[in-house]
Amino acid sequence: MDERNLEPESDLFSQKPISGGNPADAASPRPGPLTGSTRSIGDRSVYETLGNVRDLAGQRRGGEEPVVPNAMLPSPMLPSPMLPSPMLPSPMLAVNSSIARERIMAKLEERPRESWAGRLFWLLCMAAFVVGLWQIGPLVAERYQYALTRGRVQAEYENADKILQNSPLVGLSKSYELIAQKIRPSVVSIKCAKVVGQDRTGRIMRADGQGSGVVISPDGYVLTNAHVIAGAQYIFVNLFDRSEFPAEIVGADVRTDLAVLKINTTGLTPATWGDSDALDVGSLVWAIGSPYGLDQSVTSGIISGRNRYDQQQDNNPQQELLQTDAAVNPGNSGGPLVDASGKLIGINTSIVGEAFQGISFAVPSAVAQFVADQIIKYGKVNRGFLGMKPEQVDNELMVQLGLPDLDGAVVTDLNSGSPAEAAGIRNGDVIRTWNGTPVKNYLLLYRYIAMTPPKTVAEVGLIRDGQPLVVKVKLGDAPDLPDRR
Repeated sequence: MDERNLEPESDLFSQKPISGGNPADAASPRPGPLTGSTRSIGDRSVYETLGNVRDLAGQRRGGEEPVVPNAMLPSPMLPSPMLPSPMLPSPMLAVNSSIARERIMAKLEERPRESWAGRLFWLLCMAAFVVGLWQIGPLVAERYQYALTRGRVQAEYENADKILQNSPLVGLSKSYELIAQKIRPSVVSIKCAKVVGQDRTGRIMRADGQGSGVVISPDGYVLTNAHVIAGAQYIFVNLFDRSEFPAEIVGADVRTDLAVLKINTTGLTPATWGDSDALDVGSLVWAIGSPYGLDQSVTSGIISGRNRYDQQQDNNPQQELLQTDAAVNPGNSGGPLVDASGKLIGINTSIVGEAFQGISFAVPSAVAQFVADQIIKYGKVNRGFLGMKPEQVDNELMVQLGLPDLDGAVVTDLNSGSPAEAAGIRNGDVIRTWNGTPVKNYLLLYRYIAMTPPKTVAEVGLIRDGQPLVVKVKLGDAPDLPDRR
């Protein structure tokens, strides 16, 4: 093993690099500050190293800044012949680490502590932050919620707009519009007036009324309700184009509450007659008229019932009616009720109560067309007369008489000397057919009898004591009811 020369001991703390020296000095290690045996670790003894460490610690206690000589730092130029080189720097690294920690602690102790004013400042900043969050937080949350709502509504709008472009509702709405457009030219507003006297100044006092009507011919015939024109001295008809014409009464029928007016004009657009018997409960219908003077108002609904009669007029069960839930109010009377094809299937005539409550009635077109034709041709309605009162077949009577179903009309109140008595019809007989037409409801028998011309013979199918029977009867003329005019 090669031996290296060391500088004299005075060079131990020198910054000069270690140079060669006397080889003899290297063979004899110098005693250090500590006594006792020594162990060689290369070029210097453990005593020498520990002594230097003690001197450094003394300088530290004396307030001096210790200077670590380069010789105490690990150097690759000083390998140990006896110990592995990684063990050489351990004592010196421990010393240096301790010194570094002490320096850091000293720096921390030298930092000035925060004053009470600084702490108060930060406390106020924290309080301001909390107050601001308390005040602004709800507003921010509200704005966020608004943004979410706007986004959702906008998405719903865009989705609805896209879907509705091809929605069936578009076609349905267009159908409603087309129906209104088809019937409007045929709908009229009717205003009535009559003189009721004079006041003290001599001025004429009059009572005014209003209603609706429908044009049924191009040459000026208008169909309306009989109660609309009852007692009127002056009648004016306003067409859809706001032109006004005085009207005269052609005739009125109290039993069906229908009347026909005539205005002096031509080129009108008449309504097209429809078949009310083809409709069933649930069919869509539209009512057009002038409720409370609001001309050309359109409402819609369905057929709620058939074969009704106005129960508020107990003396007139012969008035066969359609029940609807289309909104009808005062002023709608006499206006048309149309089906989904825009055809006339009824004349609006009454409601339950003083104002609309979801139940309104209309004279079916099967009756209204017959009455209108009769009035235009004869000035009145010529009805056949049988001389009995039909009643409804109930379950008890069906079992008692052995009937197959509830169809037909039970004969009651047979008039003495009437056409029915002359034909051999008796009280308790159940009339099932009239001239081959089934009698599905007892009210329909009123219509069949009325539409059969007087002095003609009708074939009546009935059941008596459970046995079918056919009789022929010659009808008479129905008596007139008091005229409401």
